[in-house]
Amino acid sequence: MTRNDPYHEIRKARTEILRITDPEDTATYTLIRLVGPVLAADYLTGRQELTPRRLAQHLEQAGAHDVSAAPALTAAIGERTQRWKSRRAGITAQQDMALARASGSWLCIPEDADWPRALNDLAEKTPVGLWGRGDRQLLRHLTTETSYAVVGSRDVSSYGNSATSHLAGELANQGYTVVSGGAFGVDATAHRAALATSPLLLPTVALMAGGLDRLYPKPNERLLHEIIERGLLLSEVPLGQNPTRYRFLQRNRLIAALTGASIVVEARWRSGALNTAHHALELGRPVYAVPGPIFSPTSEGCHRLIRDGLAQLVTDTRHILDDRTSRLVPEAVSLFSAPSAHQQLLDSLTETQRRVWDVLPLRTPVIVEDLSSDLSLPARTVMVALSQLNRLQLAQQEGLGWRKNKLPATSSQG
Repeated sequence: MTRNDPYHEIRKARTEILRITDPEDTATYTLIRLVGPVLAADYLTGRQELTPRRLAQHLEQAGAHDVSAAPALTAAIGERTQRWKSRRAGITAQQDMALARASGSWLCIPEDADWPRALNDLAEKTPVGLWGRGDRQLLRHLTTETSYAVVGSRDVSSYGNSATSHLAGELANQGYTVVSGGAFGVDATAHRAALATSPLLLPTVALMAGGLDRLYPKPNERLLHEIIERGLLLSEVPLGQNPTRYRFLQRNRLIAALTGASIVVEARWRSGALNTAHHALELGRPVYAVPGPIFSPTSEGCHRLIRDGLAQLVTDTRHILDDRTSRLVPEAVSLFSAPSAHQQLLDSLTETQRRVWDVLPLRTPVIVEDLSSDLSLPARTVMVALSQLNRLQLAQQEGLGWRKNKLPATSSQG
């Protein structure tokens, strides 16, 4: 952070906010959007007092229609600042920059030209900033069009290890960036396979759950250094902080958001890999799951995703790459498209997507709760399918309801 930096004050403010607040904090996100990061940092650090009256004025200036939200938001910020008082007296922005220089780290913020725009899809869960290690210029190569998440169990089986090496290695060899979490098991195998086979400048990216000056887990330190040399290490956690269980779960949304699709190789019934998959589904990103032995507990999560229609079964990278091509079909559909293009798209739907699409009305929108009742499916499952159908331009939302998109007018164009 230098004086030549056009975003010097903003970067300093976001550094302070990262220190004080927690990831995924919606009140902080709202405050930053309302008053900007510099003034938000002043309020959060206590340099300025945020009163209900002052917040109401900010809401009015922002053109908010409902200024009655001011007391609730003020209370939320007040509760947090009381809780975060101990953090205010910790490391300063200047000390953060000293730690960054010592560890070869840099901070990317939403105002930067190389900020990964896909993270903005997280809306109120968008990170305040992103610490990185590695050649920062490679950040421009990290796009949803050119990357896949490969995640799975830490206690990977020999079968899972082979499946991960095969899928991640093939994807990397085809020119895609492999993104994972730098942990034991599937993560480490995916990173190694990408490093071994990729012709890319950016073969792999690891999203970490702790400060980048404290590489974790320790036995993976050599691998993580290799990723720094040839790829990128990223984290929203301030330097000097150790990973915790909830931070692993929080960073999973970043893995899902930064990639075009997520592949779950092995996952237990409750696992971080399933957590990543659900984040991807909420973002409307495709999820793939590798089937495993029916007696293997590390494959239960994958089988659950496939059974519930939330993930497509995958055994070969051709399935994934063919799907990527077919997802581009809707953009090519026009009034003069061949009827088979639309039918091909329908044929590619998962069972759950097809069931939801079949019951959607063409004219009068229907709410999710009614669809859930008609289909005997959980509302969350229906919502995920609708989001995916929307991305495929097969369904659209009107108010609180959903309906089919009108079919391309090919049948009448003879």
